[in-house]
Amino acid sequence: MVKDLGKKSKASVIWDISGGLIRQLSFLFITIVLKRILTPEEFGIVALSMVFIAISEVFIDAGFTAGLIQQKDSKDITYSTVFYFNLLISIVFSVLLIVFSPLISLFFENPVIENILYLLAIIPPVAALGRVQFAILTKDINFKSLTIRDLAANISGGLLGLLAALNDFGVYSLVIQQITMVAVSTIMLWFATKWYPKLEFSFTELKTLFTFSGYVFLDDLIRRIVMKIDTIFVGKVFSPTILGFYSNAETLKAQVEVYTSNSVSKVLFPVLSKLQDDHETFKITYFKAFNLVTGLIVLLIGPVCFLSYFIITTMFGEKWIPSVVLFQILILVTIISPHIKMMGKAILAKGYSKLKFQIGIVQRILRLLPITIGLFYGIKEFTIAIVFSAFLVFILLCTVFHVKLKISFLLHLKSFIIPNIVLVLFLTFYYVLSEHFNQWVIAITFFFTHLLYLKILNHESYIFLNSNLNKVLKKLKK
Repeated sequence: MVKDLGKKSKASVIWDISGGLIRQLSFLFITIVLKRILTPEEFGIVALSMVFIAISEVFIDAGFTAGLIQQKDSKDITYSTVFYFNLLISIVFSVLLIVFSPLISLFFENPVIENILYLLAIIPPVAALGRVQFAILTKDINFKSLTIRDLAANISGGLLGLLAALNDFGVYSLVIQQITMVAVSTIMLWFATKWYPKLEFSFTELKTLFTFSGYVFLDDLIRRIVMKIDTIFVGKVFSPTILGFYSNAETLKAQVEVYTSNSVSKVLFPVLSKLQDDHETFKITYFKAFNLVTGLIVLLIGPVCFLSYFIITTMFGEKWIPSVVLFQILILVTIISPHIKMMGKAILAKGYSKLKFQIGIVQRILRLLPITIGLFYGIKEFTIAIVFSAFLVFILLCTVFHVKLKISFLLHLKSFIIPNIVLVLFLTFYYVLSEHFNQWVIAITFFFTHLLYLKILNHESYIFLNSNLNKVLKKLKK
């Protein structure tokens, strides 16, 4: 079973990475064109509006997607129950969003937000229609179908948004993009699964599932609110334009995470859930994923950080220059944030949803630190504090793993620190002497130096890259 699971996991990771690469390249191209057409303020306005959609998604799901994935044997009536519950709650939140949109618009002193929220209110019920199908595909580790779904949704949404922008729809181009992505995603999920809801509902099944999902829901709710407080804070205290710059930096940072660790993280939860009763195999599988992500992240974020000015000005134009320094700071979060996500998935896979919730409370309190700093100092200091709080969360999770999961604190630190040594040295050099050296020289030198370092370490990430590169070369030779 473990061998078959390993093969299926590797295939899923490869599918997700390859599909993700195509998806992100297409998304990047569309984003580049949109950011050259639209203004930072327009992106900031949509970012503010999407905060409330993101929070509503938590209530729609209520942690049941994670519960269905973690549950070993889900019955058909359980799936139908969750489907109807999600749909009902989503309709309620759409109505609430429409009712409160004038007040939200008034709070941000921007009348355009009211009209945008009226349109975005369609997203919750459309997204709810595909939640159970997503859980089924994830539980089956069927990332081929999920990858095709993502590709279709992102490309179609991006193309329609781009078409709207070229026809002077302005900020509404981004709204069209978001709605199309969700609609196509849901349609593709229905095509990818053979499951359809039946006319049956059980409060008993809902209650049973909620014993696990309840804490997932509360944790996700608090996490979303605290994470989106950043957007609300920047948009309200500074301006939609500054938020546009900050969101641009945040979006680029998120793209780096997708390229390096998102695929591994998505596959990890269903895989570890199946191994939850075999602690030794669980531990080995977890650290393989941990080491793989660490090496891949460092290999990518170094060159991206060193070339950040070139990347942003070349892709988006000089009007986005203020986001360069914010991106250079936020990219440091990427060193640690995927590990935090993975550690959270591992805790859930063991069935410790209450523990995950308790950790989340502390984590969210730490996330409030940047806001305090930002109020007194400014947007740059606010961004630095975000990096600092992320590292504090990582230390907290290492401690919890040591105590609760019996996975060594020191082993975590060793696995994290050693692959990052070269990056720390190059970053120090870059910030002290970058004016005297070409950014391309620094980036290329770092890449090959770090790759050689990983080879010397015989690191999991180097083995993964070397193995897959050799497979590609063999196929090309044939």
